[in-house]
Amino acid sequence: MIKKFLEFSIDRPVLNHIVMVLMIFMAIFAYKDIPKEIFPPANLDEIVISGAYLGASADVLDKMAVKSIEDDLKSISEIDTVFTTIQNGFFTIKAEIFPGNDNQAILAEIKDIIANNKRDLPSDMDEPIASIKIHNYPLILVAVAGGEGIKDLVDGASELKDRLTTINGIADIEIRGKSDEEVLIILNQKKIDAYGLSKSAVYSAIGSLSSIFPVGTVKAKGEHLYVSTINGEKSKALLEQSMLSVDGKRFYLRDIASVRVGLADPLQLSHFNSKPNVSLDIKKTKHGNAIELTKEVRKVLAEFNETYKGDLIFEAYTDTSVWIKNRLNLVSSNIMFGLILVMIALLLTLNIRIAFVVGIGIFASFMVAIISADFMDKSLNMLSLMAALIALGMLVDEAIVVAENIYRHVEMGKAPREAAIDGAAEMFPAILTATLTTVFAFLPLLIMTGKMGMFMQILPIMISILLISSLFEAFYFLPLHAKELLSLGKVEKIQNHESPFWERLRNAYKAILKKLLVYKGFALIGLVMLIMGATVVMMKMTKFQMMPEFDVQEVYLNGKVNINNSLEQTEEHVTHIEKELLKYLDKADVESVTSVIGFKMNADNTFETGDNLFHIFINLHERVPENFFDKYINPIFSLEYDDTFMKRERPAQAVMEDVQNGLLEKMRELKDERGKKVFEEFNIYVRQTGMVGNDIEIGFSHPKQEKVLEALAKTTEKLSTINGVKDIGNDATEGELELKLRVNEYGQSLGLNENYITQALRGSFFKGEYSKMFNDEGMLRVKIEDKFKDEKSTLTDFKLKTPEGKVVILKEVCDFYYQKSFVRIFKEDGVKVNSLYSAVDKKVTVPEEVMKALEPTLESLRNEGVKVIIKGEKKANDQLISEIKQAALIAAFLIFITLVWMFNSFVQPLIILSIIPLSILGVLIGTKLMGLNMTITGGMGIVGLAGVVVNDGLIMLDFIRKAQNKAEVLELAAQRLRPIILTSVTTVLGLGSLIFFASGQALIVQPMAVSLGFGIAWATVLNLYFVPLMFAVLYRVEETEKRGLFSPFKK
Repeated sequence: MIKKFLEFSIDRPVLNHIVMVLMIFMAIFAYKDIPKEIFPPANLDEIVISGAYLGASADVLDKMAVKSIEDDLKSISEIDTVFTTIQNGFFTIKAEIFPGNDNQAILAEIKDIIANNKRDLPSDMDEPIASIKIHNYPLILVAVAGGEGIKDLVDGASELKDRLTTINGIADIEIRGKSDEEVLIILNQKKIDAYGLSKSAVYSAIGSLSSIFPVGTVKAKGEHLYVSTINGEKSKALLEQSMLSVDGKRFYLRDIASVRVGLADPLQLSHFNSKPNVSLDIKKTKHGNAIELTKEVRKVLAEFNETYKGDLIFEAYTDTSVWIKNRLNLVSSNIMFGLILVMIALLLTLNIRIAFVVGIGIFASFMVAIISADFMDKSLNMLSLMAALIALGMLVDEAIVVAENIYRHVEMGKAPREAAIDGAAEMFPAILTATLTTVFAFLPLLIMTGKMGMFMQILPIMISILLISSLFEAFYFLPLHAKELLSLGKVEKIQNHESPFWERLRNAYKAILKKLLVYKGFALIGLVMLIMGATVVMMKMTKFQMMPEFDVQEVYLNGKVNINNSLEQTEEHVTHIEKELLKYLDKADVESVTSVIGFKMNADNTFETGDNLFHIFINLHERVPENFFDKYINPIFSLEYDDTFMKRERPAQAVMEDVQNGLLEKMRELKDERGKKVFEEFNIYVRQTGMVGNDIEIGFSHPKQEKVLEALAKTTEKLSTINGVKDIGNDATEGELELKLRVNEYGQSLGLNENYITQALRGSFFKGEYSKMFNDEGMLRVKIEDKFKDEKSTLTDFKLKTPEGKVVILKEVCDFYYQKSFVRIFKEDGVKVNSLYSAVDKKVTVPEEVMKALEPTLESLRNEGVKVIIKGEKKANDQLISEIKQAALIAAFLIFITLVWMFNSFVQPLIILSIIPLSILGVLIGTKLMGLNMTITGGMGIVGLAGVVVNDGLIMLDFIRKAQNKAEVLELAAQRLRPIILTSVTTVLGLGSLIFFASGQALIVQPMAVSLGFGIAWATVLNLYFVPLMFAVLYRVEETEKRGLFSPFKK
């Protein structure tokens, strides 16, 4: 049947070539259409419930709203884990959904739960909102600076946002530093008391100053009128002249209050190079092309800069398309360079025509792959391109084996057409089996779960697509190309002629193998024992870390000051840091420094908000070429090479360490006028993949909070003694003092209760919304607060009227109780958890070793009844190692089944599979030689190696199993020397640039390339010597005969 297919492809060359041209056009269209991003998405589906009740403490919110919702969520079986964060006035509940469920149905169920709990919430509290989290992708940040005030900046940013949202592919634009316009009425309680007014009546009167509701319609004959009020006075002067009537007294609003019309106090402030600004955080949709979108954004920015002529400046920074473009260039040039090395190797060892046939085959495979990826809704990112680079060596295997066998048949004297059909048909069973075993080696990696599983799933998918497309190419396009190219010139030069190079190499190989076969039993046992012993030694010397570190273009610096600092006070401290940074940092390294006050992003991609928090982005220039490949090869083969912004000499980690040692240590010791440290927390880190936020993260839970604090202290003390551990912190941060009011006996006797007290005090101390009005731009909210609310005496000496009209002072009718609570409450599945976290210097130690050193401390805490929850890299490592073991086991069984199908034997597949554990020695040696730790990508490389090394073993065993004596084993094994050497050498060459010249984000998969490259190189030796030895021993091959399969039960 395969011969009929081959004859069809060769005898219809016009159809064959038309299909190839069609593929070229489809590949071009697919490349333009396919989304381009840095990394693939790695987020689980989740539903977010958010609620707010300003003025409520975290503890009160938990009891009031959160706990009942959490309890009801436990009944939804589709929910995996529930994470809750509660802070003063706000709460967020994140429910992670098991994959494969109907998110809309779960959302509807959660909304029903919220509706059922609404009856227990305060009447003036908005119903919590539940929504499916939509994951957008960072694109670019834009700074808006200049102008005469914040309103100019906000107006300019809003106008820019309106313009940018019209661009197709832009998902969301957040304006940082923006606040809405409002009307703030600042009451003077002393004047209200002097007038003898009821405060609640004053609040009600102010709330009646405007109305946004329509009056109705008048439908007179020939004239219809829509009637409404003016929706409140808009100017400060007219509002202050408004007449109020309270308790039978008439007066102007200006008599008891002042009015401010303007922007509300912002929740966050933004700086660009130490100057106040408003920034736009622009995100793209999943399918948006980052490179094209940023071109559109920059075009719009140029228009705005031209329009505003310097009054406002619009400047882009943190442009992710630059990273994407440079890394796509780097990987594409790696692929091109690897392909050229492969073709040169074939040119030197076979001839130019075979090299050209293989080259066309590889390009065809890539075209099919990009068409398939676009059809399957996959993106072009670092990992999909790395998969292409890793697969390059494997694609060569199939093309080389088929092309080499066709070439061998021509050498035997056959015509090109006959050689193409016979040579390809002869290799079809072996190539089909080899392709299946390699696909089966990688596909089980899809069982990996969580963020890492989502992050890495593109690798097995892309590699499988490439291998299957290569299989199709090898038996449809390649035979025709081989026949046509080998028909050019004189075939007689090839027929009955062998290269002297291969003849000498084959003779040397036969000489060594012949000696080993003489003492085949001892040679086999000695070889296996030596390899196993060396493997055990190397495993003990190898360290493991989750992911390798790589260079990026941002350094993050964040922290917090005392909780009692206002947003403006925090801004003063941050401004001081920014100025020091701008003086200290080398301009050759740093492009800009941007800051957000009131916001802090953590290493695990979660974020916090609060007046005392800050986050500083040190934006770095692109790095100059780091090695020979980056300097001389990458510019030649890149699709869009641009070195305009390549100025930085040092890696981001070096810049971070420089700031850490030269500036941060000094900043951490700064003290305020009371002698206390200004910064309660100060961290600096370089963001990596984000799969695992913190190197070390441990959660503690206990009914008594004191035990949790004690556990945090003990663990922190132990961690601080471990060399290489840095930036130790925890989330158990004490908040502001909380004052509890209890109505005393005297107050109760006057008819006062908690509700009455709350209503009387609320308008003075809670900046609440009491009315709404419209202006030309939309809705204005009318808010009230007291002029003296932040003076302690205003509260204690607050005058209120009893229900009977008697005036009393608050401290006479209420007892005051002070208590401290935490800024935030963190819960997991409804249980309060406080976590400790730290970073690890990978040059000194790895998280695995740190956790081993911590184990005695953690065990003693468990014995004290504290629940210890291992998170961070240790948790991810344990899960991933378990899943990789499962994947390896599944892969081994699938490969074994495929080999049994081909050989129809139980023993022969075991000969091939035995190569896999023995080839790990090459991986460990390569990892050590390259100065790397074993990582999760290196482990995935070992799983992939299982399929690759089987290929050459299969090619060898498929030939030598026909042997009847040692002489035939020698001769048949020697016939497989050339394809095995060629496939191995070209595979290693294809991976060579990634093994030896990886830089930037390419370092993520360098360990995988090292595992495959060194593993294949070592497996080549095993396939050439171990497989014939194993076969000869098991089948008792002697000088003159094969005595059959060895059995301990045979005499």
